[in-house]
Amino acid sequence: MSNIKITETGISLLIKDYLLQKDNLKFAYNRFPDKKNYVVQAKDKLAEYKHRKILCQVLGEQNQNLTSKQKENLELLKQENTVTVTTGHQLNLATGPLYFIYKILHTVRICDDLNKENHGINFVPIYWMATEDHDFEEINHFNLYGKTYSWKTESGGAVGELSTKNIDEVFNQLFKDLPDNDLAREIKEILKSAYFNNLSLAEATRVLVNQLLGEFGVLILDANNISLKKIMIPYFEKEIKENPSKKLIEETNHQLKSYKNQAYAREINLFYLSDNLRERIEYIKGKYVLSVSEKEFSQEELLNELHNSPEKFSPNVILRPLYQEVILPNIAYIGGGGEIAYWLQLKKIFEEYNVLFPMLVLRNSMLILPENIKRKAESLGLNKATIFKPKEEFIKGWVAKQTNLFEEIEDLKSKVENLFLEVEPIAEKTHKSFSQMLDAQKAKQIKGFGKMKKRLFSAEKKRLNEQIERFNLIYDYIFPKATWQERKINFIQFYIEEGRTFFDEVYNAITPFEFNFIILNVNGVQQR
Repeated sequence: MSNIKITETGISLLIKDYLLQKDNLKFAYNRFPDKKNYVVQAKDKLAEYKHRKILCQVLGEQNQNLTSKQKENLELLKQENTVTVTTGHQLNLATGPLYFIYKILHTVRICDDLNKENHGINFVPIYWMATEDHDFEEINHFNLYGKTYSWKTESGGAVGELSTKNIDEVFNQLFKDLPDNDLAREIKEILKSAYFNNLSLAEATRVLVNQLLGEFGVLILDANNISLKKIMIPYFEKEIKENPSKKLIEETNHQLKSYKNQAYAREINLFYLSDNLRERIEYIKGKYVLSVSEKEFSQEELLNELHNSPEKFSPNVILRPLYQEVILPNIAYIGGGGEIAYWLQLKKIFEEYNVLFPMLVLRNSMLILPENIKRKAESLGLNKATIFKPKEEFIKGWVAKQTNLFEEIEDLKSKVENLFLEVEPIAEKTHKSFSQMLDAQKAKQIKGFGKMKKRLFSAEKKRLNEQIERFNLIYDYIFPKATWQERKINFIQFYIEEGRTFFDEVYNAITPFEFNFIILNVNGVQQR
């Protein structure tokens, strides 16, 4: 295993500057997630938090068949000295990309490490299911061995409410493609228990995450719940009546204008949930209009609807973080670069609503390298120092190291340049037209050497084609479809080789209070 500082991997400038704690970004967050700040943040959160009883009741109702560690954490959460550390994610089919696993285990690892110290405060990990999202195309698939498995069904409302009754075909195809071994049969049974029982997608995701990661103690929350939505009535009412978020986001975006913004606020940052629809609430000519059905409300009618049926109101990307921090005793949010970027736009909204802004933790990124692939990569010079070089740049440098022909050409070029230097005294003895011709001839010859080097590179690539093809296979394993492995590959690829040991290896590799790209070497052969 080896670690690379995430700031050395080509991440966005905004995230890099945040991790380097640049002064121009300090207005956008409350506390930086240094380890020492967790207890300080916890004390501030405990002083303002007031919804523990309702939260624990909802979690108790939603979470059945818990592991002993989950039961222990649920009991801890009932205590007044307990806070949470949270990550959130969409309801990706079969967990989607690998970083789904990394996010949750990073959250767990932070809590476990803090709980080993005697702070007088308990830390409990939460996975917030994004059950109210409606972008089905983002979650309806996963990738394994270069193949995409997609679920085709109609969707328009909150994805958590989708029935999985017609999902069998996707997984039956997967089952045909899996190898015939005990771990493959084990993962088949886990997937069947989640997706083959006619559950909602939210329920199926809960079952799956509990089966895979429940032993680590993570508690799973579905915030699409009437008891929790009731807590948000005064916050949503202010959003409807005063529309503060749009102005505050625009002010922040102006301060962040040198960076790429992730999210933009609307006049009303709420959706309205109805049968198979999640509609934007738009403010048009003094009326509140639903974006699809075009149903209209006066302000009084909409507020009455909010008070009578709060479960019908759903926060968008701007207000969802506020919802999370109101209902949870939360002190830190663990997310990827894109998530942290949009959280950095939100602090003024939290100040407006008088809610403590959480610490923002960039999760560890990870590359899983089986030992045999690691050895092949290292034999080609692909290691932690070179891994983030552009592919063609790496190949060019590698090819140059396999021969001394490029050096020979450089030597010949130097000799030609020296020959022209020897002719210069002759040029000084005659008309300047000869000197001009000499300069032109010299430029032509030097340019010719440039062309020769390009041709030589092409010729050497052909000569070394077998090794380059081997490199391409390894590079494409590390960066499938030219992106990071964690963003493309599903965990099943490693589970069918290592089983639950894979999760333990990831958990142990995580550096909870550092921001690293981790290269984790595992046994097994996963390249196909």
